[in-house]
Amino acid sequence: MLASLLILAVSTPLAFASSDQEKTLKQCEGLYPEFETLGKLKFLERYMHQPNIRSCLTLYNDIAWFSEDSDRADRLIALLAEPITPKQVRDRFDRTDSIPQWIKNDALRWYQGKELDNTYSYGIRFLINSKMIDISGGTSDQTLCDPDRICVVKDNYIRYSIKYSQSNDITNLTHTFGDPGDIIAISSAETTKKEKIRDNFHIDSDGIIGGTKQYYRFVHKIPSELGVKINSAYEIKTANEVVFPFKNQQRDAVVAWDKTKQYQEVIDKQTGIVLFAKYTDRIKKTQWSADLTDTNAFSKETKIQYKKMSIPSWIKGTVKWWVGGEISDEEYLRTIGYLLKNDVMRI
Repeated sequence: MLASLLILAVSTPLAFASSDQEKTLKQCEGLYPEFETLGKLKFLERYMHQPNIRSCLTLYNDIAWFSEDSDRADRLIALLAEPITPKQVRDRFDRTDSIPQWIKNDALRWYQGKELDNTYSYGIRFLINSKMIDISGGTSDQTLCDPDRICVVKDNYIRYSIKYSQSNDITNLTHTFGDPGDIIAISSAETTKKEKIRDNFHIDSDGIIGGTKQYYRFVHKIPSELGVKINSAYEIKTANEVVFPFKNQQRDAVVAWDKTKQYQEVIDKQTGIVLFAKYTDRIKKTQWSADLTDTNAFSKETKIQYKKMSIPSWIKGTVKWWVGGEISDEEYLRTIGYLLKNDVMRI
C-alpha cells in the first residue's frame, strides 16, 4: 500500500508536467507558420511577451522538429524539461471585449520613452482588429467584392519576383487582369535573363480554364478565412493569421500550408492576392519562392502605414491621461478612432 502511494505521489506531478509540455508543443506548432514567414528577428519582436517563446525557438532549431517518426512528440517534449518563467502574454489572436493589460503597459512604456512607435502602433492595430476601434466611414476607394469570387477589377496588376535556389535565376512575372466576372482574362509578361514571354489565358474562381494546369496560384477567391482548403500548386489549407509587410503597408493575411509543410502561401485577406509563396524540398535542399513586388489592387482603406507611420507627439498627452485613469477606455478608443479616420495619425 505504501509503495503504491509513493508511486502515485511521484507520478502525479510528472503527469501534470507532461501535460504542460504537451500544451507548449501544441502552441509552438501553431506559431511555427509565422516563424517561417517572418523570420527569427521579426518573430521575436512580435512575440517577445509570449511565455513559451524561448521554448518554441529551442524546438524549431532541433532536428526532431521536421521528423515524421512516431516518437517525434516524445523527443520534442523531452526538450521542454526546463521550466520557463511566465511573462506577460501578448497574443494578437486573443479576442477580448476589454482592452488587454499588455496594451496599456506598452502604451505607458511608449509614453515614458521606453518603447518605439512600432510597439505602440501594434497595440492600436490589435484594437482595430478586435473591433474596439472603429475606423469605418473614412474616404475610401475600396472595391466591394462578392464572396467566392476573385476580387480584382479591370487593369489591376500583380508583379512578382520569382527565385530558384538551384540556379539563382530570377524571373519577373506580371499579370494584368481584364474585366471582372465569372471568367477573367489575364495578360501575362514573364521576363528572364534569356527571354521575355507573353501569354494570355483565362481564370475563374477555381483556377485556370483549359490548358494543363487546373489551378492559379497568385489570386484566390475571397473570403480568406481560417480552415479553408485551397486548390493551388498543391492543396493547401489556411492555418493562421499574420500581419505581413508589403512596401509601406502592413497587410492582414492568412498563411496556408500543404500537408507536408513544404509549400506555403501568404494570402492577403482583403483581396485574396498571394503576397508570398515558397516551396522547400527538404530532401533535395532546393527552394522556389515568389515575392509580390508591386500591385495597384490594394485600396486606400486597407493601407496601414508602418515605415511611414505618423504619430503626433501630442498624442502622448492623451496616452498619459488614459493610463493615469483621467479618461476612460471608451474616450481613449473614440479619440484614437477619430485621429485614424481623419488621417491625423497613421500606424
